[in-house]
Amino acid sequence: MFKSIKRKFKKLLQLIGYWLVDLGKPDSPFSKTNLSFDTYIRLAKEASNEKYDEIDSYEALLGFKVDKSWLDELALHTQIVIKDSKLCYAHGRVLYSSLSSYLTNLNQKNVDEEITILETGTARGYSAICMAKALKDNGFGGKILTFDLIPNEKKMFWNCIDDQDGAKTRLELLNPWKELLDEHIIFIEGDTRHTLKSCSLGRVNFAFLDGAHTYEDVMFEFFQIKDKQLEGDVIVYDDYSNNLFPGIVKAVDHICKEYKYERKDIFAADNRAYVIATKK
Repeated sequence: MFKSIKRKFKKLLQLIGYWLVDLGKPDSPFSKTNLSFDTYIRLAKEASNEKYDEIDSYEALLGFKVDKSWLDELALHTQIVIKDSKLCYAHGRVLYSSLSSYLTNLNQKNVDEEITILETGTARGYSAICMAKALKDNGFGGKILTFDLIPNEKKMFWNCIDDQDGAKTRLELLNPWKELLDEHIIFIEGDTRHTLKSCSLGRVNFAFLDGAHTYEDVMFEFFQIKDKQLEGDVIVYDDYSNNLFPGIVKAVDHICKEYKYERKDIFAADNRAYVIATKK
């Protein structure tokens, strides 16, 4: 009887936690900026001109490279922001090349089924659009389920060049890429500690786990999909940096070692690296 009461109390505490998370959702997590249009263009050019030798080599190795002008235009609206750290949107290149290579391997195995991609940490939608572009360019059907606390249809400022036009919803911000949105992307609002558990997912072919950066959260997200991946399926991790995000480093190292994922580490800058983990 005591154990039953204890379980019910634990469940009640969990529900209260979810309620508090929902109560504190960041309806407008980004601040409005007052920079000029020309300033954004200058920042975009500086970021576009950055060289990342390891990513160049990675693209050459896989044989896939996203169109640079297309990527720069997407980044102008979704990645060129005001922040303390150096602007870098190279993860879009890594995601596009990694997913394109994965899809090619499926083609070689005569797999023509639609695939499922999972992303945590939608933000402005940049990475989801990059993965949708890879699906389209490689002629694959599939859905990208992308999770975030940030509301999808609430007008807000996004700390980007589009703020000069007034508040927008995420869908309005991404309207130039509406075809990719409609074809491939499903936005799911809420804390992943709740929403991931409530989704009845089948196989997760490819994932980009870029939500909360603590060891506990990374492990939680991984545990939701680890039994839904088969040999050859992929998880990509961003912000692999022991100086900035030791929790991510600890979790990724543990996952690759203990759960049989082969890893490829790619360094873009001094404090930023990506890990492509492939299930063995």
